[in-house]
Amino acid sequence: MQAVFTCRDAHVAQHAARLLSSAALDGALTEQQEITAHKIATALPDAPAASFRQALERARASVWPSAAPALFSWPDDDRLEGPAQDEPELPVSATRSPKDARLADLPGLVVRVVQLREFHVYDQAKLVAAAAAGGWQPMEDEELGEDDPHDLVGAVMFAAESTGELPGMDWLTDAQEGQLLLPARGDEVADWSTEPVRINFGTGWRLQQAANPYAAPPRNPGATAAVPEEPQPDFASLFALPAACDCEEEDCQKCHWTFTPRTADLLFSALDELAEAAYDDAAELGERPVTQDDDGAWGFFSRLPQVTWRQNLQWRRNLARACDDLAGDLQRGSWPRPTCAAEEMVLHLALGEAPAHLEAGDSAHAALPKHRDDYDFDACSDFFFQDHDVLWLYDSKYNEGSDEADGSEPSPIPPALHPDNWFEDFGNVPARSPERGHRR
Repeated sequence: MQAVFTCRDAHVAQHAARLLSSAALDGALTEQQEITAHKIATALPDAPAASFRQALERARASVWPSAAPALFSWPDDDRLEGPAQDEPELPVSATRSPKDARLADLPGLVVRVVQLREFHVYDQAKLVAAAAAGGWQPMEDEELGEDDPHDLVGAVMFAAESTGELPGMDWLTDAQEGQLLLPARGDEVADWSTEPVRINFGTGWRLQQAANPYAAPPRNPGATAAVPEEPQPDFASLFALPAACDCEEEDCQKCHWTFTPRTADLLFSALDELAEAAYDDAAELGERPVTQDDDGAWGFFSRLPQVTWRQNLQWRRNLARACDDLAGDLQRGSWPRPTCAAEEMVLHLALGEAPAHLEAGDSAHAALPKHRDDYDFDACSDFFFQDHDVLWLYDSKYNEGSDEADGSEPSPIPPALHPDNWFEDFGNVPARSPERGHRR
């Protein structure tokens, strides 16, 4: 315990330590605890009393660390406690977050976190002995099954509840899934839920050929032939060309740069293909980070700046959706205007990919009207973006290990460009609907 005042009465000191611990844990004291605190301050000399009051306020504000109190035997006749009550007084946390409350009854937000852990038991005897030394007791013999006669499952669960480390076992998997519970969506806390709580951690990323858990169902399950692709948007109508003019006068509206149907067609194809690749790679990668050893195996995410390589599955799926959001702009006949840094990045990738989508023999593309501004993707880069700051992240100074030679740390990432903030809406363009989903 950190020294906060001098007190020669062990009884008073122990009460003070308990109150400070409660204040630090709960951020408040119960009414009875406040009365006890007042009694302690009154019993102390002026200087220790002032120190006690100050420490109590710091503990309430979570700015003063408290330690566990020393062992102490409480006297039967405790002059600092109030008279015994028939019903024990509930702690602050029990009234603030009652365990029997429904989701709609709680004033704050509720987050559900489910953890998946897997361990390899490489030495059963060593694990059981280590767990027993730590206080674990196995189940009774009659309760154990033939497949686990030594209650290895119980020993591993005992370890997982603490550090997760015991001699005889090694970590294999440690993953988490989090979810914000919303009453408007029909969510409920587990104790009141009418449905089983199920969490999908997806298929193993090492199983390269595993079925995609996020794949959309077939559009025509009964058909044996390939399902035809959706038709391309009618870009000739969506981006109708103005009348041709070659006067090149500065104020001639007809001579201004035009986003043409052919340019839109290739850019749409690039965005659609990037979205498919991103969803596929995200499903296979799961929570695993991209590494240098992957050598570009993850076609989409390997191309992003290295500062993004440790982002989680949901972040990657949202980036795939960003491709679809921009493609949706084109489908509606609008220029693809990025609304966040994530959309800026994928639009840069799509503009780089678009020329490769010009294929010989594509009759649908060849039928689109021609224009002198066809395939001018450099101009697209000039007109579609507010700036190109997101490309700064390709600078190696932001990469982990970039400065190992001189022992310095990577340069700090500007907050607006940090991958955690890529989906923050720009304030000067209309935001996307938060209700939109993912294609799969």
